[in-house]
Amino acid sequence: MLCVFTQYAFSQTEQSVLSNPNLIKHQVGIGISKFVNSAFSSDKNAYAIEYRYEQSQKTAWRAGLSYEKDDSENGFINGGIKIGIDRNLRKYDYWTIYYGIDFLGNYSNYKNINKDQYNFGLAPLLGIQYRISKNFSMSIEPMIYIKHTIVVDNSTFEKNNTTRWTESGLGKLGYIQLNFHF
Repeated sequence: MLCVFTQYAFSQTEQSVLSNPNLIKHQVGIGISKFVNSAFSSDKNAYAIEYRYEQSQKTAWRAGLSYEKDDSENGFINGGIKIGIDRNLRKYDYWTIYYGIDFLGNYSNYKNINKDQYNFGLAPLLGIQYRISKNFSMSIEPMIYIKHTIVVDNSTFEKNNTTRWTESGLGKLGYIQLNFHF
């Protein structure tokens, strides 16, 4: 009987932390595909690390960062940053449904072709988060992205060495993110 009462008391403490968003405001996320690449999908629209700050019970500020560099003969550099905002649509016991928008920026350069590539865009999203415990959750954030790409060819002497285009599509479908809350 004492074991059952103790379990019930501790589960209430855990539940109160989950239901009170004022206690935990910060969230850092990373894609599960970074841990188990063969079992989970990865996405070119996902950033290596993502941060979320809950300003209030309804609103959160978002940021993301990615960076990768290879110094080999055919090396490259890729970097990106995103900032955004999201708002809670519904909160259930362990589930949160939210919507928002991210503003994206990326830079890439490949040594062997000597081209600079810049991407700028925005991505409206719909997020679903499942709170596993007080400090951990899993989430998915499918998005519709619109990007404008500018490529500057530094290896040519032509006067018009810049190419531009716009692309759009669905991103982060099936991309699962593991989050740490503190």
